[in-house]
Amino acid sequence: MEYILTIDQGTTSTRSIIYDTGGNIAGMSRCKLNQVYPENGWVEQLPDKLWESVIKSMKDAISIADIDVKSIISIGITNQRESTVLWNKRTGKPVYNIISWQDRRENDLNKFREYFDIIKDKTGLIPDAYFSLPKILWILNRIKNTENTGDLLAGTVDSWILWKLTGGKIHATDYTNASRTMLFNIHTLNWDYDLLNLFKIPENILPDVYPSGYNFGYTDIKFTGKSIPVNAIMGDQNASMLGQNVNTGDIKNTYGTGAFIMANTGNEIKKSDKLISTLGYSISRNDVYYALEGSIMNSGSVFEWLNNVIKIKNIENFNIYDYKNDVFFVPAFSGLGSPYWDDHARGLIIGITRETGPEDIFASGIRSIGFQTADVINEIKKILKVNEIKTDGGGSKNDHLMQFQADISGIRILRSGNIENTSTGIYYLSGIKSDLWDFQDIKNFWKYDRIFYPSIDENTRYNIYNRWGEAVKRSMKWL
Repeated sequence: MEYILTIDQGTTSTRSIIYDTGGNIAGMSRCKLNQVYPENGWVEQLPDKLWESVIKSMKDAISIADIDVKSIISIGITNQRESTVLWNKRTGKPVYNIISWQDRRENDLNKFREYFDIIKDKTGLIPDAYFSLPKILWILNRIKNTENTGDLLAGTVDSWILWKLTGGKIHATDYTNASRTMLFNIHTLNWDYDLLNLFKIPENILPDVYPSGYNFGYTDIKFTGKSIPVNAIMGDQNASMLGQNVNTGDIKNTYGTGAFIMANTGNEIKKSDKLISTLGYSISRNDVYYALEGSIMNSGSVFEWLNNVIKIKNIENFNIYDYKNDVFFVPAFSGLGSPYWDDHARGLIIGITRETGPEDIFASGIRSIGFQTADVINEIKKILKVNEIKTDGGGSKNDHLMQFQADISGIRILRSGNIENTSTGIYYLSGIKSDLWDFQDIKNFWKYDRIFYPSIDENTRYNIYNRWGEAVKRSMKWL
C-alpha cells in the first residue's frame, strides 16, 4: 500500500494526515498553536514553534498510521495564507516572529496611495494590511540596521516549512501563496519588477514561484527517514476550493478562523471594486484557474470569543432561530475585510434592551457570520450568476447557521460531506502529481451532506439585511 502525507498548517493548529491511495485516512495528528498579541491589533506566531508543530504532527501521524515511511510516496503542504516570516539563510534563524494574516499594525501603505490602482490591476488585490507586503516592509524597516539583506529570505508560511523540510536547500512557493503578497503579477505569473522597485523589495529574498502541482524538492532524511518528494503546495482556501470540486462558475465558503468565499472564474480574471481577483489553483503552468474572493476576517474566531465571554453549551447545535433577531453583532475585532476593507473598524453590539439576554447576543454573533458571507455573495452576484454555495469548515456543522446562510443570501447551500476539504484538496493535487489519477477523476470525489434552501420571503430578507448594514456603518472608522 502507498500513502500520501499532507501537512495542513493553519492559524490555530498544524495537522498532518496520512491518506492511502483510496482516500482513506490511515493516521492523523494535530498540534495546537498559540498566537501572540504584543499590542492592540498585532497578531504574531513563533516561527520555531510552528516548525516544531509540523515535525511533531508528521511523526505522530506516521506512528498512529503504523506504516513504513518508505511507503509514503508524496507530501503536500497547505497553509494559512498571507502570514509572513523572514529569516537568515546562513543561520536559519527567524529575524522576527511570523506576522499573521489577521495582523492590523500600522504600515506605510498610504505613502503609495497614488499607485493603488496599478497594484490592484497587476496583483488583483486591494492594498491592505491583510496581505504580505506590508508585513515584509515592517520587518525590513525594523531590522535594517542589524541584518544584511543579502542573508535574508522572506516568504509565506509554506516557504518556511519547505525550506526547513529540505534542509535549507529549497526556497520556493506556489502561485496561490505568491498571489497573496501584493508583489506577484497574476497576469504574467511572475514577481512584478515594477512593484519590487516601487517598494524597494530585493528580489533575491523572495522564493522561486511554481504551479501548485510541482515537484518542489525532496525532504531531508533526518526529518522523514527517507527522502520524500514535495509534489504540491497550495494556500489553505485554495486547497479547500479544489477539495470541494469547485468548477468554473461554482462558489465555496470555508468557515474557519476567518471565512473565505471563492468563486471559480476559470481561466479568466474577473474584476470587482470590492473583491479581490486571485489565483484559484494551478495543475501546471498552462492549466491555471482564477477566482474572485471575499475575505472575512472573523468567523470561527467569533465562536471562540463568544464561548470565552458567554458560556454556552452545545455550540454546534445552538439554534439562533430561538432568539431575537433585533440585536446585531459586528465582529470587527481587527477591522473589516471584504467588501468594506476598513482597518479602523472595531467590534460592535447594538440593539440591546433590558430584555436582551446572553443567548440573544450569542445568536447575534453566529448570525454575523451569515451576514458577512451575504455581503460578499451580493458583490459576486454583480458579476456572476449565483445559484448555490458549497460550504465546509467547522462553522458549517451548525445546521441553524447554514439555514440562516441560505435565508439571508437567498440561495441554496450545499454542505460538504467532508467538512475538512483543505487537507483533502492538497491530497488530490499531490495524487495528480504522483500519477495516481488525473484532474478529471477528482470531479467525482466530492459529495454533499445536506442542502439548505431559503425559507424567508424577499421582503423579510431585505429588512433584516438592511438593519445589518446600518450596524456595520456604526462600527466603521472607529479608530
